Amino acid sequence: MFIYFGSLKINELYYFLFLVYYTACLYLIANATFFKRSNISKKNLFSLFTLKIIAGFAYAYYFSLPSQINTSDTWQYFNESIVETDKLFHQPKLFFNELWYNQYANNNGLFTGIHSFWSDLKATVFVKIIAILNVFSFKNYYINLIFFNLFVFYGCIALYKLVEEYFTAKRWILFLTIFLLPSFLFWCSGLHKDGIIFSCIALILYHFNFLQTQPHSTKRLISIGFYLLIIFLLRNYVLLALIPALAAWYCSTKFKTKPVIVFATTILVCLTLFFCSSNFNITKSIGGSIVQKHQEFQQLQGKTKITTPKLENSTTSLISYFPFAIKTIIIQPIPSTNYGLAQNLTSFENYFYLLVGFVSLFFIFSQKINSPFLLSLLTITFFLYLFIGYTVCFGGAIVRYRSIILPFSILPSILLIFGKLKTENQS
Repeated sequence: MFIYFGSLKINELYYFLFLVYYTACLYLIANATFFKRSNISKKNLFSLFTLKIIAGFAYAYYFSLPSQINTSDTWQYFNESIVETDKLFHQPKLFFNELWYNQYANNNGLFTGIHSFWSDLKATVFVKIIAILNVFSFKNYYINLIFFNLFVFYGCIALYKLVEEYFTAKRWILFLTIFLLPSFLFWCSGLHKDGIIFSCIALILYHFNFLQTQPHSTKRLISIGFYLLIIFLLRNYVLLALIPALAAWYCSTKFKTKPVIVFATTILVCLTLFFCSSNFNITKSIGGSIVQKHQEFQQLQGKTKITTPKLENSTTSLISYFPFAIKTIIIQPIPSTNYGLAQNLTSFENYFYLLVGFVSLFFIFSQKINSPFLLSLLTITFFLYLFIGYTVCFGGAIVRYRSIILPFSILPSILLIFGKLKTENQS
């Protein structure tokens, strides 16, 4: 039986709303100054945005399969959001008060994965975001995909514009690298936190770049603060990679110091603090949280599970695990006859990126490496990859976690090989 809205059936209403919101997004993309200043043609903008919507549908379909539905975060979040939308209408005070509810007598820390208010907050905030969007989509997953992908597309355009601020390169190469990397396109087009995190990082870098020449811009500061808050609420450990990169970018620009030296020093200092974190109360929770997340993954089962050395929250253990963490994030997942076609394709995709990275080493001593923007991308990539290498012990899971930052990690190699540093922005 159908629910009727006047003479309109509910399924027809969804088709109608999808078309209305999709058309509205295309109109916004065609006319908003932010998108116009990207100098990308309307045809290309429409095509790229539509591809993200299609990828979102593919994502939804894949995780609705019988083999995936029971372990699918995206559909679980959506189903929970339907309850939350009803709560928003009938118990709005409770809807918002739940954000601050702490069910644990002893909170295990900011970066802890279990029995922690901060860990639960990630899912709580995300579900409530979907619940609010449900008001406009009439609780429809596929219409929500339009809203999510518009925000992710906004982040992609911000990254594209930032690249063009410092480098010139073939447009099709930038399209492929920023918008169309297969793993990124798939994982960051669905109803999940991944695309939001990517866009927040891209938009922080975008506004931070212009804050260098507009230090008193309230709009830029508020924007950066807003996106930092979203990251803190949805995936707080990303801040541990983002803040050092921004600090190094600021120092290299402010004090006119050679960027490579500033970023290398920043990375070495942060690594030293991480390795020695267990020795100080103020940083002890960082190493402890990473060890705990590692142990949580170890308790899970799956056909892509990786055998890892023992990891403890001590300086010796954290240092000795470092080479394995680097190796894991570089080579995993390894192709195997035990994996399905999709898993093996992502393996070969990763090896292609490794080949590109290897070729870019021949350009590492060019002047282009002194771009604070390019070094920021490398620094963010290094720290987030290191976190994944220390905590995740499943090849399949590594694909998803790594996909969020793929454009940031591949862009430096692409720009070193194919890009040309604009002379006015050279250090």
